[in-house]
Amino acid sequence: MLTRLYVDNFRCLENFELALEEKNVFLGANGSGKTTVFEVLRRIQALVARSRRVDELFPPEDLSIGRGRREQRVELELQMEEDIFQYAVVVEHERDRRLLRIGEEILKHNDRPILEFRHGDAQLYHDDYEKGPPPYPFDWSRSAVGALNERADNKKLTRFKNAIADFAIASPCPPLFSSETRTEDDFLDPLMRNFVGWYRHASQENMGAIVSLFQSLREALPGFDSVDLIESGEATRALKVSFRGFADNSKPCRYDFSQISDGQRMLVALYSLIHLSPKRRPCLFVDEPDNYLALGEIQPWLVAAEEQCGESLEQVVLISHHPSTINYLAGASGRWFFRDGTGPVRVSKDPPKVIDGLSISEMIERGWDT
Repeated sequence: MLTRLYVDNFRCLENFELALEEKNVFLGANGSGKTTVFEVLRRIQALVARSRRVDELFPPEDLSIGRGRREQRVELELQMEEDIFQYAVVVEHERDRRLLRIGEEILKHNDRPILEFRHGDAQLYHDDYEKGPPPYPFDWSRSAVGALNERADNKKLTRFKNAIADFAIASPCPPLFSSETRTEDDFLDPLMRNFVGWYRHASQENMGAIVSLFQSLREALPGFDSVDLIESGEATRALKVSFRGFADNSKPCRYDFSQISDGQRMLVALYSLIHLSPKRRPCLFVDEPDNYLALGEIQPWLVAAEEQCGESLEQVVLISHHPSTINYLAGASGRWFFRDGTGPVRVSKDPPKVIDGLSISEMIERGWDT
């Protein structure tokens, strides 16, 4: 579970610190930095778990405007049972030379180092915290944590990297979902355009969860029967959704994924996220899951996601402006984002005001949250 995030000099996040629990909902006006937090996590995941180059992920355009500083810093703290992993990376920008590089990358387990990279040299540690080989030069453009393959003596590092890989970070946009795929995708596209490729991979990795997924979808989608991946060309699979006919004995009608409504596609995707998790429980980050859904549709999904925390999910973090989501989660799990004009973002666990007789969503609607 992600318990702490610190970000400095990335867009509107300057000296920004956030504490997280098992269930969280981000609240605040547009432009207050909520989605930027997800973007930072997405880029750290790509750096550590997907071996992407730092110059692809942290371009100079994402430095905080008007500050003139050349370093960006991101820190994460993950808690997994009794173990705490602390990760920090510093990205250095040399604008005159148009050079980006990792100046520092540190990974600790329970406050003891298991990898240190500074100024081009990496020092590895074994799982017993003893130093490995002498420091050696390493590529400044990539994550040293991400570059290391699993060995018998670095299982702690691999465990951290797997936890980052298992972050499911999405801002779902059903009109952009493709209905076919030629690939099996470990990672979701930011807008979930590759949902079918992700479903193809996840459903094979966790076939036992299909029964519970279909049961949830039957309760959420009137007439729902099943989801199938049908061969539609060489190495290509198309996602089909079947609904029962009106007569009791009629055969289900099968629809192409693109033929059902945006809301129906959204429900299929959202329930898949909480049921078709990999063997390791993921942290789920969803930006406005309530878009495209009716008032009566989001509440059952919120209940299902909450119930799966500690089961198929490690953690749930949502961004929402929806009254049902706000009223359901904000009281105990709210994180309130504030920003003074174009200044840096700050966050609080407590709403700025509480008005007797008004729900939190009504207070926000009337503008009394500022």
